[in-house]
Amino acid sequence: MAIVPRHRTPDLIRTSFAALDATISARLRLAARAAVAALISARLWLAALAVLFGAVPSGAEPSVDLVGTWHVLVHYRDDHTVRPEQERWEDKVWVFERSGSRLRWTEYPIVVFSDETGRFERRETGQYARVLHAWEPNAKQLADIRRGLEYNTRGSKAKTLRGSDVKGWASQKRAGAASASVITYTETWLIDGMPTRPVFTRLDVMGSARTENVEGVTKYVTVEVGAGGDVLRGTFERDGSRHGTFRMLRAGVVTMVKDRTQSERQREVMGIAADAAGEEGDPSP
Repeated sequence: MAIVPRHRTPDLIRTSFAALDATISARLRLAARAAVAALISARLWLAALAVLFGAVPSGAEPSVDLVGTWHVLVHYRDDHTVRPEQERWEDKVWVFERSGSRLRWTEYPIVVFSDETGRFERRETGQYARVLHAWEPNAKQLADIRRGLEYNTRGSKAKTLRGSDVKGWASQKRAGAASASVITYTETWLIDGMPTRPVFTRLDVMGSARTENVEGVTKYVTVEVGAGGDVLRGTFERDGSRHGTFRMLRAGVVTMVKDRTQSERQREVMGIAADAAGEEGDPSP
Protein backbone atom coordinates (compact mmCIF):
# COMPACT_ATOMS: atom_id res chain seq x y z
CA MET A 1 0.00 0.00 0.00
CA ALA A 2 1.51 3.28 -1.10
CA ILE A 3 1.90 5.98 1.47
CA VAL A 4 1.10 9.51 0.31
CA PRO A 5 3.38 12.13 1.76
CA ARG A 6 1.57 14.46 4.11
CA HIS A 7 2.48 17.58 2.15
CA ARG A 8 0.69 16.19 -0.99
CA THR A 9 -2.60 15.32 0.75
CA PRO A 10 -4.36 18.69 0.13
CA ASP A 11 -3.45 18.55 -3.59
CA LEU A 12 -4.87 15.05 -3.88
CA ILE A 13 -8.08 16.07 -2.15
CA ARG A 14 -8.50 19.09 -4.45
CA THR A 15 -7.85 16.91 -7.48
CA SER A 16 -10.42 14.36 -6.32
CA PHE A 17 -13.08 17.00 -5.73
CA ALA A 18 -12.39 18.60 -9.12
CA ALA A 19 -12.77 15.23 -10.86
CA LEU A 20 -15.99 14.57 -8.94
CA ASP A 21 -17.35 18.02 -9.84
CA ALA A 22 -16.51 17.50 -13.53
CA THR A 23 -18.26 14.12 -13.50
CA ILE A 24 -21.40 15.55 -11.87
CA SER A 25 -21.47 18.53 -14.28
CA ALA A 26 -21.14 16.24 -17.29
CA ARG A 27 -23.97 14.03 -16.06
CA LEU A 28 -26.19 17.04 -15.36
CA ARG A 29 -25.53 18.37 -18.85
CA LEU A 30 -26.44 15.00 -20.36
CA ALA A 31 -29.61 14.84 -18.26
CA ALA A 32 -30.59 18.38 -19.29
CA ARG A 33 -30.01 17.60 -22.96
CA ALA A 34 -32.10 14.44 -22.64
CA ALA A 35 -34.92 16.39 -20.99
CA VAL A 36 -34.89 19.07 -23.71
CA ALA A 37 -34.88 16.41 -26.42
CA ALA A 38 -37.81 14.64 -24.75
CA LEU A 39 -39.74 17.92 -24.52
CA ILE A 40 -39.13 18.74 -28.18
CA SER A 41 -40.14 15.23 -29.17
CA ALA A 42 -43.33 15.52 -27.12
CA ARG A 43 -44.24 18.87 -28.73
CA LEU A 44 -43.59 17.50 -32.20
CA TRP A 45 -45.74 14.49 -31.41
CA LEU A 46 -48.58 16.69 -30.15
CA ALA A 47 -48.28 18.88 -33.24
CA ALA A 48 -48.44 15.81 -35.45
CA LEU A 49 -51.56 14.63 -33.62
CA ALA A 50 -53.14 18.07 -34.05
CA VAL A 51 -52.51 17.97 -37.79
CA LEU A 52 -53.70 14.38 -38.05
CA PHE A 53 -56.95 14.88 -36.15
CA GLY A 54 -57.59 18.49 -37.11
CA ALA A 55 -57.22 19.86 -33.60
CA VAL A 56 -57.49 23.62 -33.15
CA PRO A 57 -54.75 25.21 -31.01
CA SER A 58 -55.94 26.79 -27.77
CA GLY A 59 -57.09 30.38 -28.31
CA ALA A 60 -57.35 30.05 -32.12
CA GLU A 61 -60.68 30.89 -33.75
CA PRO A 62 -62.29 28.07 -35.74
CA SER A 63 -62.52 28.61 -39.47
CA VAL A 64 -65.91 28.68 -41.16
CA ASP A 65 -66.54 26.79 -44.38
CA LEU A 66 -69.73 28.29 -45.78
CA VAL A 67 -70.26 25.65 -48.46
CA GLY A 68 -73.35 23.69 -47.55
CA THR A 69 -76.81 24.33 -46.12
CA TRP A 70 -77.62 26.60 -43.16
CA HIS A 71 -80.77 27.32 -41.18
CA VAL A 72 -80.84 31.02 -40.26
CA LEU A 73 -82.98 32.15 -37.32
CA VAL A 74 -83.41 35.86 -36.56
CA HIS A 75 -84.87 37.42 -33.41
CA TYR A 76 -85.53 41.14 -33.76
CA ARG A 77 -87.58 44.19 -32.81
CA ASP A 78 -89.05 46.61 -35.34
CA ASP A 79 -89.05 50.34 -34.55
CA HIS A 80 -91.66 51.02 -37.23
CA THR A 81 -94.43 48.89 -35.73
CA VAL A 82 -97.19 49.74 -33.27
CA ARG A 83 -95.40 47.63 -30.64
CA PRO A 84 -91.69 48.27 -31.18
CA GLU A 85 -90.82 46.43 -27.94
CA GLN A 86 -92.34 43.19 -29.25
CA GLU A 87 -89.93 40.34 -29.98
CA ARG A 88 -90.39 38.92 -33.46
CA TRP A 89 -88.72 36.19 -35.47
CA GLU A 90 -88.08 35.01 -38.99
CA ASP A 91 -86.17 32.09 -40.39
CA LYS A 92 -84.86 30.98 -43.75
CA VAL A 93 -82.42 28.59 -45.35
CA TRP A 94 -79.20 29.66 -47.03
CA VAL A 95 -77.33 27.35 -49.39
CA PHE A 96 -73.76 28.06 -50.49
CA GLU A 97 -72.27 26.18 -53.44
CA ARG A 98 -68.98 26.46 -55.27
CA SER A 99 -69.16 27.08 -58.98
CA GLY A 100 -65.58 27.09 -60.22
CA SER A 101 -63.93 30.11 -58.61
CA ARG A 102 -67.30 31.63 -57.74
CA LEU A 103 -69.70 31.17 -54.86
CA ARG A 104 -73.43 30.73 -55.42
CA TRP A 105 -75.66 31.91 -52.57
CA THR A 106 -79.32 30.80 -52.59
CA GLU A 107 -81.97 31.90 -50.11
CA TYR A 108 -85.23 30.08 -49.35
CA PRO A 109 -87.34 32.39 -47.15
CA ILE A 110 -90.14 29.84 -46.66
CA VAL A 111 -89.07 26.66 -44.90
CA VAL A 112 -91.30 23.79 -43.83
CA PHE A 113 -90.88 21.64 -40.74
CA SER A 114 -92.58 18.30 -40.16
CA ASP A 115 -93.59 19.83 -36.82
CA GLU A 116 -94.71 23.49 -37.04
CA THR A 117 -95.55 23.70 -33.33
CA GLY A 118 -94.96 27.14 -31.81
CA ARG A 119 -94.18 28.82 -35.11
CA PHE A 120 -97.55 30.01 -36.41
CA GLU A 121 -100.97 30.92 -35.12
CA ARG A 122 -104.32 31.36 -36.78
CA ARG A 123 -105.59 34.94 -36.88
CA GLU A 124 -109.20 36.13 -36.85
CA THR A 125 -109.04 36.41 -40.63
CA GLY A 126 -108.43 32.65 -40.82
CA GLN A 127 -104.92 33.14 -42.12
CA TYR A 128 -101.81 31.82 -40.38
CA ALA A 129 -99.05 34.17 -39.25
CA ARG A 130 -95.85 33.95 -37.27
CA VAL A 131 -96.33 33.86 -33.52
CA LEU A 132 -95.15 37.12 -31.95
CA HIS A 133 -92.36 35.92 -29.72
CA ALA A 134 -88.74 34.77 -30.01
CA TRP A 135 -89.41 31.28 -31.36
CA GLU A 136 -86.75 28.64 -30.74
CA PRO A 137 -86.83 25.18 -32.35
CA ASN A 138 -87.75 22.29 -30.09
CA ALA A 139 -85.95 18.94 -30.08
CA LYS A 140 -88.00 17.56 -32.95
CA GLN A 141 -87.52 20.70 -35.02
CA LEU A 142 -83.77 20.63 -34.39
CA ALA A 143 -83.79 17.05 -35.67
CA ASP A 144 -85.63 18.32 -38.78
CA ILE A 145 -82.90 20.92 -39.32
CA ARG A 146 -80.11 18.36 -39.01
CA ARG A 147 -81.93 15.94 -41.30
CA GLY A 148 -82.80 18.60 -43.88
CA LEU A 149 -85.83 20.87 -44.17
CA GLU A 150 -88.28 21.28 -47.01
CA TYR A 151 -88.73 24.62 -48.74
CA ASN A 152 -91.34 26.45 -50.73
CA THR A 153 -89.96 27.95 -53.94
CA ARG A 154 -92.03 31.12 -53.51
CA GLY A 155 -89.74 34.05 -52.80
CA SER A 156 -86.51 32.12 -53.30
CA LYS A 157 -83.61 33.91 -55.00
CA ALA A 158 -79.94 33.38 -55.71
CA LYS A 159 -76.82 35.34 -56.54
CA THR A 160 -73.42 34.32 -57.87
CA LEU A 161 -70.60 36.02 -56.01
CA ARG A 162 -67.06 36.65 -57.20
CA GLY A 163 -63.96 37.09 -55.10
CA SER A 164 -62.26 35.07 -52.38
CA ASP A 165 -62.24 34.58 -48.63
CA VAL A 166 -59.25 36.92 -48.38
CA LYS A 167 -60.61 39.75 -50.55
CA GLY A 168 -64.29 39.21 -49.83
CA TRP A 169 -67.20 38.09 -52.01
CA ALA A 170 -69.65 40.27 -53.97
CA SER A 171 -72.39 39.76 -56.51
CA GLN A 172 -72.17 41.67 -59.76
CA LYS A 173 -73.63 45.17 -59.69
CA ARG A 174 -76.04 46.06 -62.46
CA ALA A 175 -76.10 49.40 -64.21
CA GLY A 176 -78.76 51.88 -63.13
CA ALA A 177 -81.71 52.95 -65.24
CA ALA A 178 -80.81 55.09 -68.24
CA SER A 179 -84.33 56.49 -68.60
CA ALA A 180 -86.17 58.77 -66.20
CA SER A 181 -89.38 56.81 -66.81
CA VAL A 182 -87.85 53.48 -65.81
CA ILE A 183 -87.48 52.53 -62.16
CA THR A 184 -85.00 49.79 -61.41
CA TYR A 185 -84.45 47.65 -58.34
CA THR A 186 -81.15 45.91 -57.73
CA GLU A 187 -79.65 43.85 -54.92
CA THR A 188 -75.98 43.39 -54.16
CA TRP A 189 -74.96 40.58 -51.85
CA LEU A 190 -71.63 40.75 -50.01
CA ILE A 191 -69.64 38.46 -47.71
CA ASP A 192 -66.64 39.75 -45.75
CA GLY A 193 -64.66 38.68 -42.70
CA MET A 194 -63.97 35.13 -43.85
CA PRO A 195 -62.98 32.64 -42.65
CA THR A 196 -63.39 33.41 -38.93
CA ARG A 197 -66.07 36.12 -38.57
CA PRO A 198 -68.30 36.25 -41.66
CA VAL A 199 -70.34 39.40 -42.30
CA PHE A 200 -73.30 39.02 -44.66
CA THR A 201 -74.61 42.23 -46.25
CA ARG A 202 -77.53 42.90 -48.60
CA LEU A 203 -77.69 46.26 -50.38
CA ASP A 204 -81.04 47.16 -52.00
CA VAL A 205 -81.18 50.09 -54.42
CA MET A 206 -84.27 51.42 -56.18
CA GLY A 207 -84.42 54.51 -58.38
CA SER A 208 -84.38 55.99 -61.86
CA ALA A 209 -82.24 58.38 -63.88
CA ARG A 210 -84.27 61.34 -62.58
CA THR A 211 -85.01 60.42 -58.96
CA GLU A 212 -82.62 59.83 -56.10
CA ASN A 213 -81.91 56.23 -55.25
CA VAL A 214 -83.56 54.69 -52.21
CA GLU A 215 -81.16 52.36 -50.46
CA GLY A 216 -81.71 49.65 -47.88
CA VAL A 217 -79.12 47.66 -45.96
CA THR A 218 -79.48 44.33 -44.20
CA LYS A 219 -76.47 43.12 -42.25
CA TYR A 220 -75.63 39.95 -40.32
CA VAL A 221 -72.40 40.38 -38.33
CA THR A 222 -70.91 37.23 -36.80
CA VAL A 223 -69.51 37.74 -33.30
CA GLU A 224 -69.19 34.12 -32.16
CA VAL A 225 -68.39 30.84 -33.90
CA GLY A 226 -69.05 27.53 -32.18
CA ALA A 227 -69.22 23.78 -32.74
CA GLY A 228 -66.08 23.82 -34.86
CA GLY A 229 -67.52 26.33 -37.33
CA ASP A 230 -71.02 24.80 -37.60
CA VAL A 231 -72.81 27.44 -35.50
CA LEU A 232 -72.59 31.20 -36.08
CA ARG A 233 -74.11 33.83 -33.79
CA GLY A 234 -74.15 37.57 -34.17
CA THR A 235 -76.07 40.81 -34.60
CA PHE A 236 -78.78 41.58 -37.14
CA GLU A 237 -79.92 44.94 -38.48
CA ARG A 238 -82.14 45.93 -41.37
CA ASP A 239 -82.62 49.45 -42.70
CA GLY A 240 -81.80 50.95 -39.32
CA SER A 241 -85.21 49.99 -37.92
CA ARG A 242 -84.98 46.27 -37.25
CA HIS A 243 -82.46 45.29 -34.61
CA GLY A 244 -81.71 41.90 -33.14
CA THR A 245 -79.61 38.77 -33.26
CA PHE A 246 -79.19 35.83 -35.59
CA ARG A 247 -78.02 32.25 -35.39
CA MET A 248 -76.85 30.14 -38.31
CA LEU A 249 -76.91 26.39 -37.80
CA ARG A 250 -75.44 23.96 -40.31
CA ALA A 251 -78.27 21.83 -41.67
CA GLY A 252 -78.98 18.85 -43.85
CA VAL A 253 -79.71 19.10 -47.58
CA VAL A 254 -83.05 20.80 -48.28
CA THR A 255 -85.73 19.45 -50.63
CA MET A 256 -88.75 21.04 -52.24
CA VAL A 257 -92.14 20.47 -50.61
CA LYS A 258 -93.78 17.47 -52.28
CA ASP A 259 -96.64 15.96 -50.33
CA ARG A 260 -98.42 18.52 -48.15
CA THR A 261 -98.23 22.29 -48.36
CA GLN A 262 -97.11 24.45 -45.48
CA SER A 263 -100.69 25.68 -44.95
CA GLU A 264 -101.96 22.12 -44.70
CA ARG A 265 -99.34 21.30 -42.08
CA GLN A 266 -100.20 24.44 -40.14
CA ARG A 267 -103.90 23.54 -40.16
CA GLU A 268 -103.01 20.05 -38.98
CA VAL A 269 -100.86 21.39 -36.14
CA MET A 270 -103.52 23.91 -35.08
CA GLY A 271 -106.16 21.19 -35.18
CA ILE A 272 -104.09 18.94 -32.94
CA ALA A 273 -103.47 21.84 -30.54
CA ALA A 274 -107.19 22.68 -30.46
CA ASP A 275 -108.11 19.06 -29.76
CA ALA A 276 -105.58 18.90 -26.95
CA ALA A 277 -106.94 22.13 -25.43
CA GLY A 278 -110.48 20.77 -25.67
CA GLU A 279 -109.50 17.56 -23.91
CA GLU A 280 -107.86 19.51 -21.10
CA GLY A 281 -110.79 21.91 -20.71
CA ASP A 282 -113.54 19.25 -20.89
CA PRO A 283 -112.29 16.15 -19.09
CA SER A 284 -114.17 12.89 -19.52
CA PRO A 285 -116.44 11.88 -16.60
